[in-house]
Amino acid sequence: MSALALTCAGRGARVTGSDRQNSERVARLRAAGIKVTIGHKAENIGHADLYVYTTAIHDDNPELVAARRSGKPVLHRSQLLAQLLDGHRGIAITGTHGKSTTTAMIGVVFLKLGLDPTVFVGADVPDFGGTHRIGNSRVFIFEACESDGSFLLYKNCSQVLTSIEPDHLDTHGTFERLQRAYAQFLAIADPKGFLAYRVDDPVVAGLVDNSPAQGISFGLSGRPRVTAQAIEVWAGGISYEPVVDGQTMGRVKLQVPGRHNVLNALAATAACVGAGLDVGEVGSALEQFRGVGRRFERLGEFNGALIYDDYAHHPTEVRAALQTARQHFDRKVVAIFQPHLFSRTQYLMDEFAAAFDEADTVIITDIYAAREEPIPGVNSAELARLIARRRPGIEVHYLPTHEEIVDYLAKHATADQLIMTIGAGDIRKAGECLAASGAHKFAATHAPRK
Repeated sequence: MSALALTCAGRGARVTGSDRQNSERVARLRAAGIKVTIGHKAENIGHADLYVYTTAIHDDNPELVAARRSGKPVLHRSQLLAQLLDGHRGIAITGTHGKSTTTAMIGVVFLKLGLDPTVFVGADVPDFGGTHRIGNSRVFIFEACESDGSFLLYKNCSQVLTSIEPDHLDTHGTFERLQRAYAQFLAIADPKGFLAYRVDDPVVAGLVDNSPAQGISFGLSGRPRVTAQAIEVWAGGISYEPVVDGQTMGRVKLQVPGRHNVLNALAATAACVGAGLDVGEVGSALEQFRGVGRRFERLGEFNGALIYDDYAHHPTEVRAALQTARQHFDRKVVAIFQPHLFSRTQYLMDEFAAAFDEADTVIITDIYAAREEPIPGVNSAELARLIARRRPGIEVHYLPTHEEIVDYLAKHATADQLIMTIGAGDIRKAGECLAASGAHKFAATHAPRK
């Protein structure tokens, strides 16, 4: 939403909006001259010519109700994005995992190669100074969200499909219906474009025949056109040798850690192959990629413990984040997890319980409801109980609030630990608070003597 607001303002529109609370993005909008009101009230909508809302806004939201009564056009966020795509060559990136990172990687490669793309990402990208950049070329690279089915609005684009697992079943109902939505998405691709898809994901591989586009497979097994060999962890990230159509390229050293980021880089490479870019130049550009916000992001230190934050909110993503911590650091891993959505926790409770095998200590806090109402019997205390039963040899704590978490860590954090806040809600604030305490302690210890 912030990217859309900034884009419209940049095109000369007068933009206003509202949010539930202040944030860095709200500050960014205000700095651009956009009026943002905190709190939702009917009078906030003013007399606009167009109203735009996102899936997180319920039908009974007073601003949305007033907008619909105004007689003026009311668009879902995805509908406005689809309008902005008009006249561009779109590359839509979707999938259960890796959408934001893969979108950012492709955008950075196009940018570094002088192709001046427009890019919309669901996370902050250092190279863009935010969640988007506006370019002067016809290339429009964007994240296409499957959560609410809105990706079906993005027709005649080239596509990247990273993976498909059960998620967002609150919207789609069943995994089978979610797969049908993906099949519909593939069917609306640009017949003259490409589909970069992960061939070693069996669900993805089973759907690609629905696409009229040229298929370009990537993955680490299953004979893909784009793959990697000789994967190695290094101090600043992970490296590999890309192999494209059987030809080995020079080693690529990513500045982001984790085997999952090799897969994201292969997805980006496959998309660039589809776009006709030079593979050697793609690898060099990927080496300059600095990651995206809330993806294994370092926040600071406390008592010598390293503090990281990750947006992982699906069991596969949680497991990948903790494996990355284990592979790249010789430290005990403390996982602080805030489940996101009651429905996701309900559908995937057992999978979440099995996702913390790489952690030495697990702290579970209350579920971040976002747009949902509580579901009876679905709670974080039960998840903590299941984790403890699965791994009786580790510490598992249920601490409902950020304050309790910070207080616990302030008393127990040690220099041999890596502490990671995990989740798509606001759990990052606990890590930031602890890191700030560490910074204050450092400043006080090293204050100049009078």
